[in-house]
Amino acid sequence: MAIRLGCNTLYPFGRLNDVREQFDLVAQKRALRTIRDTGFDGCEFSHYECLTRLECETLRQECERIGLTPWSAHSWVALPASRDGVDERLQVLHASVADAAALGAQVMVIHAARPGADGDSAALVREREETLRTVLTEMAGSPSGSSLRIAVENCGDRAEVAFLAEVISSLSLANVGMNIDTGHAVLHGMAPAETIRMMGKLLFTTHFQDNHNEGKDEHLPPGQGTIDWDGTISALDEVGYQGMWMVEISDCPPGREPDAAADTAAAYRFLAGKAGR
Repeated sequence: MAIRLGCNTLYPFGRLNDVREQFDLVAQKRALRTIRDTGFDGCEFSHYECLTRLECETLRQECERIGLTPWSAHSWVALPASRDGVDERLQVLHASVADAAALGAQVMVIHAARPGADGDSAALVREREETLRTVLTEMAGSPSGSSLRIAVENCGDRAEVAFLAEVISSLSLANVGMNIDTGHAVLHGMAPAETIRMMGKLLFTTHFQDNHNEGKDEHLPPGQGTIDWDGTISALDEVGYQGMWMVEISDCPPGREPDAAADTAAAYRFLAGKAGR
């Protein structure tokens, strides 16, 4: 089976300071064209929260027109850590799911909020687990949720990854799984390969990004940091992952001016080599 490669949409006109004002439909279309012209097979919509439902549908049609697979959409609405305000949060999450489906995405990536400083107490851990179970089940059962998969991203240490994997596995929902962010794994003291093995069959998609293991979430193109990519890819093979190798790099790279076209091309060259293209 040929390996499919994808990249997230990057703001194509310089530095992104205001997502809602700058990343409009024109910019989104240009970002998609950059991804396709570079050679990628698919895309992730990084900033779809600033789009209307009609604009989401327009971008799905644009993907069809240029021959790009809308693989994933990254929601910036976090899963709640407690029961407080769950009904209101669910309304926003349902809208996020519906917009991702309108984009034609196969996967929606989402973060899970964590409790505050006293969040390790047994009572709060139980509350968080119950809240996650309720919210994920509701999202997965919504009309739009049935048409795409929900992938919870690793944003914490080994114990956090194990907690999320246990909760999600216990749900036994075919459309709820996990996303490996390689940079986040390193930031929290883990090798991406270890994180992938912990996720196992729950792994639905990836955020391939690099860093120098210096405590910064750099979101560099793969190959520009110190992550062990051969080990990471071997772990994907071990768990039987067959989805797209999706890149997630930054609109606002630290310490330098953004260059969406150059960063997208650098990511493609590196991964194409690893994929044997």
